[in-house]
Amino acid sequence: MRYQYLDARLRQAFDDAGLGRGQRALLQGVLRALDPDAHLGEHVAGLNSAVLAVTRARTALESHAAEDQPRWNLLRRIVTTSLACMDAARPAYVHGGARKLAEARRVLLGVDAAIAADGQRLDPAVTAAAAAKLDPEALEKAVQGWITPLWNGVELPLRARMIAEVAVVVAMHGRDGRQLRTDLLRWLKKPGDLGEVFWPKERKHVVALVVRGARVLRHLDELLPQARQEPLHRNRLPRDDFLKEAVNGSSVLVRVPVEAADVHTAALRGRRILSEVLDQYAAGERLTELHIAPVWQVSEPGGRVTRGTEHQRTVGNAYPLTAYWPAELRSAMRVANLARQVDAPMASAGLAWSALEATGLDPGKIAWLAKACALQMLRQHLVSLHVVVTNHDTDLRGPLDAHVPTTGVKHHLKSVDAWLEVLIGHTRPDAGLDAAQKAITALAESEGGLVQDLTELWRARLADSKVLASWLREQEDTTAALLEWLYVTRNLAFHAGRFASPADTLTAHAGQAVADLTLEFLGNWRTVERRQGRRETSAVEIYRRLAQREDQLVARLKRAGSVRRLSVEDISGPDEKWWSRGRN
Repeated sequence: MRYQYLDARLRQAFDDAGLGRGQRALLQGVLRALDPDAHLGEHVAGLNSAVLAVTRARTALESHAAEDQPRWNLLRRIVTTSLACMDAARPAYVHGGARKLAEARRVLLGVDAAIAADGQRLDPAVTAAAAAKLDPEALEKAVQGWITPLWNGVELPLRARMIAEVAVVVAMHGRDGRQLRTDLLRWLKKPGDLGEVFWPKERKHVVALVVRGARVLRHLDELLPQARQEPLHRNRLPRDDFLKEAVNGSSVLVRVPVEAADVHTAALRGRRILSEVLDQYAAGERLTELHIAPVWQVSEPGGRVTRGTEHQRTVGNAYPLTAYWPAELRSAMRVANLARQVDAPMASAGLAWSALEATGLDPGKIAWLAKACALQMLRQHLVSLHVVVTNHDTDLRGPLDAHVPTTGVKHHLKSVDAWLEVLIGHTRPDAGLDAAQKAITALAESEGGLVQDLTELWRARLADSKVLASWLREQEDTTAALLEWLYVTRNLAFHAGRFASPADTLTAHAGQAVADLTLEFLGNWRTVERRQGRRETSAVEIYRRLAQREDQLVARLKRAGSVRRLSVEDISGPDEKWWSRGRN
């Protein structure tokens, strides 16, 4: 799936359909946000979104009213971070939904005032009434109406913000990125209503899955009245049957009806439904291990059958986080790995929080980690921009490669700062730098669409240090909201016994992504310390120091007027080199 939104087949389809730059950016932007391999700052689960903020706030208010979870102080943090995300997203709603967003904001401000006045004596009736007034579905409907203005033309940077919100609503509708790409290729040959491609009506699918560990699931018809099952015997299957490799000892084929917008989403939902049912059997048969094989088959309403397996990415060479055992991170790495293996989204999100907790994080230090993540995300976005700009190996790359050296067949950057240097405007660039900058422009124009948008967005951010400072603060606010919600999800899953919540699959993905991002900069920090013979710094102290660094950087950017001294090479490492680049 990685970078398929930039592949040759999709580019050719855009050319054949005669799409303009903004139209390409819309389709590519949504596909990138749904790419499971996208990093935290690009994936839909980590994007700032008013729809997601209001959805989380309503869920928290309903839960507080029903079972006093989250508690009043945590509820206030959810309200505060939700308001920050809504305020950042507000400009996009000029094209529809502004009144609904303003109403939601007033409701949350009212809840905040009530909590400030009453504290732990907050009346559950107040939160129940507030939850009833919030209407994320109305915001979703408004966002769906943005397709027309986006298709007809919206200028940057507003276009990028609107596309991000559209992608969130597409994901919350239950769209799989791989299936959406296939549907868009078909749609481009015969264009119609794009909204029907992004948000098709849910239809009944029948999902067939293999459960290993039993030949018959007794009383399944009572637990899942519409489900059907049949025992599987490996020796009785046709030689070419797709189930041949799935049957291992005692196995049973279960067919589950599911309402879904596409085949891959149906397979995912069917697996989740069956996984929850297997909790019953696991409790009843404590000595038996039951699990679902990775293969699946989905029958669509028209009779078409699609087969597949759970998405699993592989690599030629796997590398450890560090080349030695950092004792303090061993528990965090173990729990983070478990979070990736768990099917249940709420449990996975709870484990992702536990992985962060294992490093010493507690709710009072969420602000520190959010600031640290913002620094690392700045570096990630710049590296990602180089990847997409140079995605197609053409003659245009020559001057850029000469100035920004890369290594390996995947052209990994040898120096992120060298790449940063050519993105920043210079009054009198030398011949090599001037050629490299012109090559970036040529590559971006050749690719068009999302790549051209990203190039212009980052050049604009790097041209005005105050704009870059605002971007960092928005990443910090978005990550803080995510971490607070992750903590709420952990409490709902492990304390209140909640096994489902709105947008919980996005929460699970975001939880795993922020745990991975955190381990990434912690691992790099420890590696540098070990190489320099320093004493290891505790993870919590790293959070504190990086939070202080981000505050200092934002303050410097607001008054500097330029980013010429900014260094992102090791911006989240132990050395204080973040403002150390040469003046020329």
